[in-house]
Amino acid sequence: MDGSFAYRLIGACPSSRKAARGIDYANMVRAAGEWAERDGWEALLIYTSNGLADPWAIAQFLLQSTRTVRPLVAVQPLYEHPFTVANQVLTLTLFYQRQIWINFVAGDYPHDRAALGDETPHDRRYDRMIEYGGIIRQLHTSPSPVTATGEFFRVKDLHLFARLPAQLLPEFTVSGSSEAGLNAARALGACAIQYPKPSHDYTGSLDPSLRSYGLRIGVIVRSTSEAAWDAAHRRFPENPDGARVRSVASQMSDSVWVKELSKDVAVPAGHPYWLGPYRNYQSSCPFLVGSIDDVARELAAYLRAGFRTFLLETPSDRGDSEAITGAFRVAQDVAQRALPGTHSR
Repeated sequence: MDGSFAYRLIGACPSSRKAARGIDYANMVRAAGEWAERDGWEALLIYTSNGLADPWAIAQFLLQSTRTVRPLVAVQPLYEHPFTVANQVLTLTLFYQRQIWINFVAGDYPHDRAALGDETPHDRRYDRMIEYGGIIRQLHTSPSPVTATGEFFRVKDLHLFARLPAQLLPEFTVSGSSEAGLNAARALGACAIQYPKPSHDYTGSLDPSLRSYGLRIGVIVRSTSEAAWDAAHRRFPENPDGARVRSVASQMSDSVWVKELSKDVAVPAGHPYWLGPYRNYQSSCPFLVGSIDDVARELAAYLRAGFRTFLLETPSDRGDSEAITGAFRVAQDVAQRALPGTHSR
């Protein structure tokens, strides 16, 4: 891997559950897109589950509201046929001349899958994902009609109405915390997104057979560590009810990353790694909290470990977004200066 430490930032669209509570959701999505665009973030993740609005409708709204940011649409094989996904990607790409990225999800919520009559075990859901994503990839790249006879999906002489140029083909991301997830990322040529441990736990090199690795993480950074932690605790106060819900959800889930984040994590006093929002059922990922120097050092360590894509929790406001972007710029410089033969300025 080269020493440039080039990285890309992907934000997350606010959850459409806010719309159900009467909040001006359209304006929140528009604002998130504007912040991402201003700060050079490449995409915004749009969630999917039984209890959320249609991600493709949100993707189209985001495309209409921005000029450069790409929708990263979460796609669950239970919800629609791979041809439907491929056709939606093609249609939106041709309309807006912008890439549509796909985040394949295997289905973590047991009640969602039960409601749809799906009892497929954890690793087999990733086998299904490989077939599913493979058909989507072939529909976009094969010069001939696609025929596939798999265990989960079968198509014969299937083709789309047009072809995409190479520069507009969709990028794929996959949750890559389990061995099954890593295998799916490898098979699909996808970026394997993981839920981070503290950076000092990454002592070995990442598997070079995968195209790329990313981290799902939140960041709260301020001018001082005290100000950052004050902001963090105001945004995510202690929530005993949420902690009980998280405990039950963790016991029910067969997700590897859910089990991993439920374990005790040892970090020194003052370390920026924080699981509070996750443990209190307020967020789905760990956070880094601290001064720009504290956070940048931890991010630089992730960069040196080989992570290049960062899927970020939704910022609280425009200033938060700008501060996060600044922390990554400092982190890149810190990582670069740590290279052998490179002297600090």
